Amino acid sequence: MKRFVSTYYPGILLFVVTLCVGLYVYQDYGMSWDEPDQRGIGNVTYNYVFKGDTSLLTYDDRGLGPGFELPLIFIEKMGHFESSRDIYLSRHLATHIFFLIGVFCGYVLAYRLFKNQFIACLAFVLLAFHPRIYAHSFFNTKDVPFLSGLLIVMLVSHIAFNRNKMGWYLLLGIVTGYATSIRAMAVLFAALVFCFLAIDLLRRRYLKERVLPLGKGALCFVIGFCGMLYLCWPLLWHNPVHRFLESFHNLANIVWTGKVLFNGHSFAGNELPLSYMPVWFSITVPELWLVAGLVGCSYVVVAFFGAPLKYLGNTAERNFLFYAAVFLAPVAAMALLHGVNIDDWRHLYFIYAPFVMLALFVINKLLIGRKKIIIQTACVLQASVVFYFMVKNHPFQQVYFNRFVSHDKEYLRKHYDLEYWGCSFYQGLHHLLATRQGTIKITTDLSGTPPLRNNVSMLTAQEKGRIMITDEASADYFITNYRLHPDDFSYAKIDCSICVLNSTILCIYKIR
Repeated sequence: MKRFVSTYYPGILLFVVTLCVGLYVYQDYGMSWDEPDQRGIGNVTYNYVFKGDTSLLTYDDRGLGPGFELPLIFIEKMGHFESSRDIYLSRHLATHIFFLIGVFCGYVLAYRLFKNQFIACLAFVLLAFHPRIYAHSFFNTKDVPFLSGLLIVMLVSHIAFNRNKMGWYLLLGIVTGYATSIRAMAVLFAALVFCFLAIDLLRRRYLKERVLPLGKGALCFVIGFCGMLYLCWPLLWHNPVHRFLESFHNLANIVWTGKVLFNGHSFAGNELPLSYMPVWFSITVPELWLVAGLVGCSYVVVAFFGAPLKYLGNTAERNFLFYAAVFLAPVAAMALLHGVNIDDWRHLYFIYAPFVMLALFVINKLLIGRKKIIIQTACVLQASVVFYFMVKNHPFQQVYFNRFVSHDKEYLRKHYDLEYWGCSFYQGLHHLLATRQGTIKITTDLSGTPPLRNNVSMLTAQEKGRIMITDEASADYFITNYRLHPDDFSYAKIDCSICVLNSTILCIYKIR
């Protein structure tokens, strides 16, 4: 332990500081649109395991992995949380802590890859302080935990292939199985790991080296993966192969026909152009990190085709081939299978983990000679710009856009979905509670109804008693986050509004 602390103390310090910040701000984030449904997955799974309730077998969202939702229910039960506010605040804090654990694993991985504390600390900064992902790390219990799980898989994978010990391959199988229980897409990571193990076995056999130890390692990986996946996903306890294939098929063939605003045009969710994900990614990743990551990915792909054996052997270079594959393969699969990818690129937030390692690969190569101070200064400046945005716009970091897209007045609101999950309704309600007396009668449009109700449930009992959700004929106020309606509403008087990057993300109109 002493050696661990002495080696990784900068990352430990960063972890402690960000944890303290998280403990200070976690109550500032409202409830997202999907949180009750996500909690429902955990609840129905808990009832299946501990109460014998078979509703899980016919539950509409049974194919969504409960690997992270079930532990959140355990926390809820152990903490004896009963009010909606306490339940969801505990979920926000637990989700953020798991995210920070994943980020710390990313720091350790970067240090092991590059043997450079500046690069390792930069990895922590890139991972922890992507504005959108940081905000989602409180209220998004599906996409961000999957990202965190992948960071853990990437670290354990690096150590396992480096040390070639059965115990590490078993642990690699366990963490990969757990990641798969969060999102079935993680079976891709398992396939890549097994592919690399098979290549190493064939290489050893060709060189007439001992294959038995590595064969045992591969077996340990399979046992760990299957065992952990089976344990953490109770739906698989009966007919596991059929249930898993059913879940994976349903995940790849989700039908969602709601409307999405993209480049100023409204699209059905199942008819989005192929440019949707690349455009969103390119305008929501900080500029320097975006350029470095794309250059790193391109370099690795070109280098692989130039010297494939160098990247297929158990070498340091193969780590980056793995990261390029994990970054590119899901994007390609989403395009080929016409998978649903709505609400910016949050369904693919996990690809940011390997993308960061590819960005660091390039930055590390540039840290030589006179260029070193220039590159370090550029990184510090980029991080400072991001920090400034996050502090200035707290707690609405999820509406971050870089400078590759216009920030003119209301441009973003009229071209892209902004605060689509309605977490800002929480701040809107608090504004009314602080500035008005007595009962507050409020209404919203159809798309705002779920987030309004969700965020009312996040209030204290006394505050809830003052809020009355009603129809337009009886309401005094109309609240909107402009989802599905990017234009202004016809009400004459604005009571308050919240703007980020010169675009309004929430508005409360005074009706009467």
